[in-house]
Amino acid sequence: MKRAFKVLLLLSLGLALLALIGGLATWQQLAVTPGMTVSINGEHLDLEGLGDSFGLLSGLGALIGVFVAGLVLCLIVPLVLLLSLGLPILLLCLMLGGMLLGVFSLGALLFSPLILLVLLLWLVFRPKSKPSPKANIAA
Repeated sequence: MKRAFKVLLLLSLGLALLALIGGLATWQQLAVTPGMTVSINGEHLDLEGLGDSFGLLSGLGALIGVFVAGLVLCLIVPLVLLLSLGLPILLLCLMLGGMLLGVFSLGALLFSPLILLVLLLWLVFRPKSKPSPKANIAA
């Protein structure tokens, strides 16, 4: 199982790296190709200043945005799921377990004379076990 997890992790990291390289290649191609137009919902995207607008300040903003998005996806979303789903389910299971423990405790308390009587009858009427024959070991 550990090997399969490592292989899947390496494949997913490789796929993420390929997606990053593909995105950068597409960005570069859009920046240097003259006359290319991109239309999104009928609005044309300005590609002439695309190569110049990705300077140091824009790159830093993009890096901070990617870091914040990664932090939200890796930390905040699992915590929200854990606290909004896992904690109530855990509390429900603990309450049901406590109720079952109480029911079994009450049943053991109410039926303790009957349990004691059955134990005594079993001890009196149980079949006696025969002693096992001892093997003679000649030295």
